[in-house]
Amino acid sequence: MSSDEKLDQILSDLEQIKNHLKIVPDKFVTVTDIETKIENYEEYAVNELDISQSTVNNQKSAIRGFLNSSQGIINKDAVKSYLESNDSTSWKSNQLKALRKFIRDYLGLGNWINEFVFSKEKAQIKKTIPNADQLALFCSRLDYQVQMIFLILVTSGLRVGEVLELELDDIDFETNMIDVSKIHQSKNKSSWLSFMTNQAMEFISNFIEDITTDKIFSISYKSVQENFQKVSEETGIKINPHLLRTVFTEKCTKSGIEEKYIDAFCGRIPQSVIRKHYTDYSPEAMKIHYDKVEPFLMLPFDES
Repeated sequence: MSSDEKLDQILSDLEQIKNHLKIVPDKFVTVTDIETKIENYEEYAVNELDISQSTVNNQKSAIRGFLNSSQGIINKDAVKSYLESNDSTSWKSNQLKALRKFIRDYLGLGNWINEFVFSKEKAQIKKTIPNADQLALFCSRLDYQVQMIFLILVTSGLRVGEVLELELDDIDFETNMIDVSKIHQSKNKSSWLSFMTNQAMEFISNFIEDITTDKIFSISYKSVQENFQKVSEETGIKINPHLLRTVFTEKCTKSGIEEKYIDAFCGRIPQSVIRKHYTDYSPEAMKIHYDKVEPFLMLPFDES
């Protein structure tokens, strides 16, 4: 084989390797119509990447923030500058997850976005979980609609994005069951179902009497966060929506519920596992486990 033939063979082999590994040359572009591009990404993420709508909404916010900051320019310097605009490692990590999906997977601009990595923050001692009195006081200071969201979050273990998507048909008012199986699904985790306490259901039942649409809540995620922040500052009790999942998990553990059922309540079980072991995760079986934790989730509201 001549030198030229050897070179041709090497180039051919490299091309095959590149195609197999889906290696894409680094590219850089400028987006002019930001909102259209974000809308197109949303359709791609939901239909092609099978990402839940609530996650895509968070990604859209991150992508929009980046594109507005960079004036539509997408290159290494623009990403570096954007990520350096906030010192929070968790913020950088969340932004980067969204930008990877958008730049690498949707736009196909190559793998250069993978060069941006952040080491995980060192483990820290968990903050003290608010006690029942603090939870009740905090809830009572929230706006009325956010109070209802608080009660569902703290007694179900659901994500705030899932609660905001709830419709009336998702709630069984006889058993207190909340069906979120269609709201959040991905390859690694899938929302299934949870319950709320009888106490929470009483409040929710009164709340929905004035609802004229199928959707239960008409408030944005950002507004919920802002209301939590406002009450945290007023009361000195530091609570955010995500912490309520931790409260729920802690109460489940205290009541003796097995970890796999806690994961199911919190939507951390793949759909494939639920299908394979349906009898373990059926609504009837899950209700038996929920009944164990319900007494630990009661809040001492001042009825005066």
